[in-house]
Amino acid sequence: MTFSLEPWARNTIVCCRRFSFALFLSLFAALTFASPKMDPGISALQEEVGFTVIERFSTPAEGVNGYVVRIEGGKTGIVYGLGDYTFSGSLLESNGNDLTRQYTERYIPKPTYASIAEQLSQDTHLVSEGGEDVPEVYVFADPNCIFCHKFWKQTRSWVSEGKVRLHWVMVGFLKPSSLGFSAAIMNADDRAKALQAFEENFGNSGNGSGISELTPIPANLKAALDQHSQWMAELGFSGTPGLLFKDASGQWRGQTGVPEQEALGRALGITK
Repeated sequence: MTFSLEPWARNTIVCCRRFSFALFLSLFAALTFASPKMDPGISALQEEVGFTVIERFSTPAEGVNGYVVRIEGGKTGIVYGLGDYTFSGSLLESNGNDLTRQYTERYIPKPTYASIAEQLSQDTHLVSEGGEDVPEVYVFADPNCIFCHKFWKQTRSWVSEGKVRLHWVMVGFLKPSSLGFSAAIMNADDRAKALQAFEENFGNSGNGSGISELTPIPANLKAALDQHSQWMAELGFSGTPGLLFKDASGQWRGQTGVPEQEALGRALGITK
């Protein structure tokens, strides 16, 4: 350990060398005991799966330790260790109190909706459609997602009437063809038309209808798809579609799944 000292302090350190060494040992011991080892099961799973332990915390359950972990893609979550065993899910007290929910609120950082929305507004690989100067919705979508297809059909009247502007943020994880289809849509001269062609032939694109996969995927599109996945993880979206939008009060909101259309319309301020 190296210390940078002012000249006036050097004599003091020399005179108190024995005391400083003893203090160093006590501090070292305190730091050692303040950082207990992980449960064996957590350590083994960490090596196997490749997640990163961000923080360890105690729980009232005997022998059970909590861990804040980050998996590939940046998504964080709570898991528990009990010796050689690891488990996840709700940790409930006898009165039904959900400790996992409390730990999530305490340890998991809230998604920075506004920050990511700002970054998305600069993305040159979005598939945009709809009106101008109207409420905007960023939609994280996998081409093979049946729920994304449902949301696409659900919003056709809004788009054609110019009531909303949708920005489709393409990702690919559901099927081996997902990345290739996303890349093909993003690579099209008219991305909205390419998305329409795909959605109108949803489920049949593999037989030559609609559009074909783009393979190999160019490096710039692969980088964009990786970034979309990263944003999706940071927003806490567990699946697709994942919606990020500013509501009528000016607050950024996020949700996973197909929303009830009237409820979304009211949130956006385009229906009563």
